[in-house]
Amino acid sequence: MSEKVFIQNNKRLKLAAVIHRPENETDKLAILCPGYLDSKDYNHLVGLSEELTKNGYTAVRFNPTGTWDSEGSIEEYTTTQYLADIKSVLEYMLEQKQYRNILLAGHSRGGKVSLLYAAIDPRITEVIDIMGSARVIADNRAKEAQETGFSRSTRDIPGSQDRKEFRVPYNHILDNNKYDVLAEVKKTKAQLILIAGELDTLIPPEEIKKIYDIANEPKKYFLIPGIGHDYRLNKDEIRLVNDTILKNI
Repeated sequence: MSEKVFIQNNKRLKLAAVIHRPENETDKLAILCPGYLDSKDYNHLVGLSEELTKNGYTAVRFNPTGTWDSEGSIEEYTTTQYLADIKSVLEYMLEQKQYRNILLAGHSRGGKVSLLYAAIDPRITEVIDIMGSARVIADNRAKEAQETGFSRSTRDIPGSQDRKEFRVPYNHILDNNKYDVLAEVKKTKAQLILIAGELDTLIPPEEIKKIYDIANEPKKYFLIPGIGHDYRLNKDEIRLVNDTILKNI
């Protein structure tokens, strides 16, 4: 069973979310975080939510401030605000029930913010980082944003052949680069599951392995053969990733 809700964040803006509830509620909660400009409604997050629900989790997927059907402007789509949004979603869920096992998971940027948030909130008991980067943004996107004031990106619209364009301000990069994942992950006491894709050229496996090597126990690292960063576009690859997660949480 799933339910669409709007959750108020720290700026009194509404975050669009979907809550998946198991038939028999347990004390397990999962919060799923989309990647850079990705939608909560992409197949990999929907599928993982449904699989977690089958395993007794109440699962929540949401869009951060300034993206898709959440309120706010793209200027507010920063790492700092994303972390605040995670807290808002968590507090909303804890008002309904006192969950004892709290899993935070995300793909790409969603994995990165999951690691960062777990370092500042000891209530998080598990983190799943799926191909989440530890680096600062210093690629062509950063160069474009520095020269023009923003970078352009497009994303496929769930259930449509059309695409949506985002113009992300340079402030996004400046804010992102204030955060050091490799330093913060050392503070995390939650169980970590780090997943790399063998064919991932955007976030190579060695970058995920670097996070694993310095993280505290308990931790697990998985290199999944034959998949790349955009595994969400392939149902078989989504199943491979989800099966790995479900066998190890």
